[in-house]
Amino acid sequence: MKYTIVPIVSLDPVTFGAEHIALDDAEGEAWKKSIQTLHPKLLPQIKESALLEEADSAFCAGGGVFDYKRGQELVFDGVEFVLSHCAGHFLDFLQPSEECLKIVEEKADSFEKCNSAERERERWAILLKWWERGYPVFVLQHT
Repeated sequence: MKYTIVPIVSLDPVTFGAEHIALDDAEGEAWKKSIQTLHPKLLPQIKESALLEEADSAFCAGGGVFDYKRGQELVFDGVEFVLSHCAGHFLDFLQPSEECLKIVEEKADSFEKCNSAERERERWAILLKWWERGYPVFVLQHT
C-alpha cells in the first residue's frame, strides 16, 4: 500500500501543500503505523478516492488527483477540483496542530524510539515543522 502525508496549508480554499512525505514502501508504512499506535489522532487517514466530489470521481479512477498534482499545491477551489462532503467532514475533525505538538511533548520518549533511523528522523522533522507552522496534517491512502 502507498501513502502520502500531506499538510493543509490553507483552509479557505482547502489547499494541500506541495511538500509531502511519500511512504511508498514497507518501511514507510511501518513508521506510519508506529506513530499512529502512539496516538491515532496525529496521523488520521483517508482514501484518495474519497477526496473528490462524485462528478470528479473518474479523475480518481484514472490514477488519482494527488498523483497528478504531486509536488504542487492542490487547491480545492470548487472549480477545477471540488472537495467531497465526506472529505470536508474528515478535515473538520483533524487534530489542531497545537494539540499535536502537545501530544508530541507529552510522549517525547516514545516518539524518539519511533524515530531512531535517519530516514525516520527526517520525516519526523518535516511533521514537526508543519505542526509548528500551524498546519493540520493527515495521511492520504492511495488506492
